[in-house]
Amino acid sequence: MIIQPVEDRQQRAVEVLRGETTLPGLLHAATRGFVDVVDGDACAISRVVGQVLIQVAEHARDGRTLVLGHGYLISDFPLTEESLKKDEPHCVSVRDTDADPREAALLNELGFESLLMLPLLAPDGPWGLAEIYVNGRQFGHDDVAAARPLARAFGERLVELPAAASTR
Repeated sequence: MIIQPVEDRQQRAVEVLRGETTLPGLLHAATRGFVDVVDGDACAISRVVGQVLIQVAEHARDGRTLVLGHGYLISDFPLTEESLKKDEPHCVSVRDTDADPREAALLNELGFESLLMLPLLAPDGPWGLAEIYVNGRQFGHDDVAAARPLARAFGERLVELPAAASTR
């Protein structure tokens, strides 16, 4: 099996996102694109609804479910809250001795070792969060750099799907 360079996978994933014409299509393409560009195992996208994140899309290479529809109070996860407020990606791993205990507990519950979270922005603020999961390694700066263009493309496409873009 030939593995494409990250830049090629990234460009292809961004092109696919830009071609989507519906929110369900955009969510479906984004979960697969995020997994592909960072060579992850799974991705969940959650929507900000008030002070709660509700999972609205998922993709796992092995076909497992990540509890679609599950909700989390944002304030229960300070790193997630910071990520959304400051538009900053964060990496968490159960291998880190200083990992946020709540994030690490959730990783263990889902059966993954590492998480890369990326805010998804709409014109009026944080729309949601992409959470990419992997086992066997930790996410790093290269993964963040590979995934950020997809997060930006997702937000740009939301602008063109007006009913989906509002965070209010």
